[in-house]
Amino acid sequence: MAVRCVNIFVVSWLLLGCVGNPIFKLDLDKCIDFSKELLDSVNATLSSDKINEGFNCTSDLMSDITKATTVIACEPHSSNKGCTRKRETTFDQETCLRNITEDLLQYKAEFSQYHLSEHLDMMLSKIDALIEVLSSSDRKETFRQNRELTFSVRMKLCEILQAFRVRTVTINRVMHYIKFRASQ
Repeated sequence: MAVRCVNIFVVSWLLLGCVGNPIFKLDLDKCIDFSKELLDSVNATLSSDKINEGFNCTSDLMSDITKATTVIACEPHSSNKGCTRKRETTFDQETCLRNITEDLLQYKAEFSQYHLSEHLDMMLSKIDALIEVLSSSDRKETFRQNRELTFSVRMKLCEILQAFRVRTVTINRVMHYIKFRASQ
């Protein structure tokens, strides 16, 4: 029983660091910097000849692999009556950051299956950096596989990278929104 209480305390303590507890502040500037670096890295990977050789990897090709509800969880509270959809609850930073971390972990696991180039390795290191700055207790080691990059595998990777690019844009916007809220 005592060990279980200690485990619950440790997990709670780690999660408090992630949600901006006054004692453990989330470093929003680092979150913004790392999310921007991640977006730049995704764009560089998408423009790599090793991905695009033989076809045009466009945003028309997109396949989201995530199960998280990040877009809904991170939707800002708005009193704008012109919006077609109204948020029924207030913005919950903890839930939003938990969903972002879950997305990052899912994409990290997917991209770890490919050995592409320095672009993909850089992107994985940027994912790790953002997960770390979010103080996630869910960090996992990256076990790289050496999946052969056939044409069909590159097409699938393109689809996943396009979806990840859209998600990194969302992450960037959320980080700026959280910083805006914190400054008010």
